[in-house]
Amino acid sequence: MLLVLYLTLLTTFLPFSIVAQQTNGNDFVPVGASLTATDDGMPWLSPSGDFAFGFQRIQQKESFLLSIWYDKIPNKTVVWYSKGGPMVPRGSKVELRDGRGLVLSEPQGKEVWTSESNISDRAYGFMNDTGNFVIVDAISRKVWESFCFPTDTILPTQVMERSGEINSKISETNFFTGRYQLTLLPDGNLILRKRDIPSGILYNVYYRSNTRNDTNKTNSGLQLIFDESGLCIF
Repeated sequence: MLLVLYLTLLTTFLPFSIVAQQTNGNDFVPVGASLTATDDGMPWLSPSGDFAFGFQRIQQKESFLLSIWYDKIPNKTVVWYSKGGPMVPRGSKVELRDGRGLVLSEPQGKEVWTSESNISDRAYGFMNDTGNFVIVDAISRKVWESFCFPTDTILPTQVMERSGEINSKISETNFFTGRYQLTLLPDGNLILRKRDIPSGILYNVYYRSNTRNDTNKTNSGLQLIFDESGLCIF
């Protein structure tokens, strides 16, 4: 079952074609590499330079956001960020550690976020031209990727599996979880619902794809795919 969906109310979708591109050795981020939150810090760039991973200062605030953004456009649009109180002070650091993955720490050393990928023998990370930051182990298996942990945006070539969700942010400069949530339920239905910001309580569903099929579960919705042409295919 394929259902074409145009999802523009909840998140920002930028409909142009992007082709996935493997990085070369010069683009690899080795274990032990780190970035520091400063005004002139250099991010980890994708091969084309379209996407960047690093710290972005948000509208002249003194806090920084660990994020992925479009680097070639003037407003540096953020497409992914670390969840759970993501703003950190100047001098914070993110490091790719063996056995830990990405670890975000404040200047005093307090850890505030980690990618929680606990497979050892990591070989490197890389920022892909699709906007997906990937960590790969010593035998070239993906052990973590930002596409599997979306925040408020889905990019071309990105796939949402069952039980996946994306949430709006509160505002342009407040990246805590906002009022709207898009979820692909385990039964195959894609739903939209509102959320009470202070309590986190989810309200009744106001959109349902009706792609659950109890008589033939193989015909239920399986994935939400934002393809390279700019369409969301379900």
